[in-house]
Amino acid sequence: MEEERKLLVGLDLGEEITQMNCFDFVTYEPVPVGRMIQGERVYEIPTALAVDPARGEWYWIDDDRAAQEGMVCLNHLLKDVLQEEMIEIGKYSVESFQVIKRFLVKVLSLLTEYYPNEMIRKLVISVAEKDEKLVRYLSQTCQEIGIPQNNFVIQNHRQSYMYYAVSQPKELWGNNVGLFEWNGKEFSYSQIDIDRKTIPYIVGVSQKSLSDGIDWELLEDSGSQQKAYAFVNAANTVLHKQLVTTVYVTGKEFEKNWANDALKELCAGRRVFRGQNLFTRGACYAARELSGEGKLDHCLFLDEDMISSNVSLRVYQDAHMQDVLLAKAGSMWSEVDCSIDVIPDEEEELQLIIQDVLKHETKAHMLSLSGFSGRGNKMTRFTIRIRFADNTTCIVTLKDNGFGEFCPSSNRVWERYIDIA
Repeated sequence: MEEERKLLVGLDLGEEITQMNCFDFVTYEPVPVGRMIQGERVYEIPTALAVDPARGEWYWIDDDRAAQEGMVCLNHLLKDVLQEEMIEIGKYSVESFQVIKRFLVKVLSLLTEYYPNEMIRKLVISVAEKDEKLVRYLSQTCQEIGIPQNNFVIQNHRQSYMYYAVSQPKELWGNNVGLFEWNGKEFSYSQIDIDRKTIPYIVGVSQKSLSDGIDWELLEDSGSQQKAYAFVNAANTVLHKQLVTTVYVTGKEFEKNWANDALKELCAGRRVFRGQNLFTRGACYAARELSGEGKLDHCLFLDEDMISSNVSLRVYQDAHMQDVLLAKAGSMWSEVDCSIDVIPDEEEELQLIIQDVLKHETKAHMLSLSGFSGRGNKMTRFTIRIRFADNTTCIVTLKDNGFGEFCPSSNRVWERYIDIA
């Protein structure tokens, strides 16, 4: 069954619009997946649903049936889901989890129109921020509909942006790369900085809100000319003395007429690209990389959700000492959960190796086995588990599993927190 999983899917779950891409191994690029509406493919899916309480049937919000009498419309689905465990509209109530599950199932079911006989190999869901509740709901939904935990990843927009930018032709990221995002009253700038002095390249991203200090009511009343001025002024401020030669802009605000002339001003000495599918394409590129089909081995992506160190255990294996990698730099700390079994041979401690790829430092942490004494040599099998409490705190768990019938487990568990910063 597993060999049938071929689809590499990137999905951007936005507050208003959701988009999905699937990787095409012929063009080696993401291709959009949309709905057929009145004979045309539409790729922007409203993040909203309508439900018929009497029948328990769910419809797209722009379906003709959604306007029928008695229908309950969830026009702000994502916002409603994050606010309450139960969503109540009039006399109708439904669990928040069931709402997000219904929506995700409807979106993913669109894949069957394109690829009726294929299954998802890797799904990357991109969200603005990784809200704990939303991540839990999405993870539970994926597992309930048959996508194993190793086959899906949930990442934020900054990570999707990094994957997108570095997957473009190299001349577009020869210098640093900027991104302006403007939706409603949310206006921000993100910049990718690439350290090319290391192998692999270290790719990081920083984000800055540009919303502070803006009088939104005055800006709306002033018209297009004032919006263009506000944008150009903010852009010139954040780009001042920055070696940024490629700029992307995304968000519904940039689709308005005022943006045309404003973006032309930004083009002086730079290449500027405008579009609304950056995050879904970035998620699709991430799916390609995380599935092992990628071509970005020369890059290491790092942001505040990722660990900046390789974590290895030094062991004797195959007739020589070697370091077994347990956690890789660039992994999202919340996704790391690796276990390995070892049988000590006249050893009283184990050696954990922390290699910081940013500082170019390597440290060894000794894990004492003194609490598990009283066993014959090679008569105890330990399970060492590596997790993270945050991006700089490694949790090491050591469990005594005994040695079969010869030496029963003591059920002792030893845990240690290691600061890898």
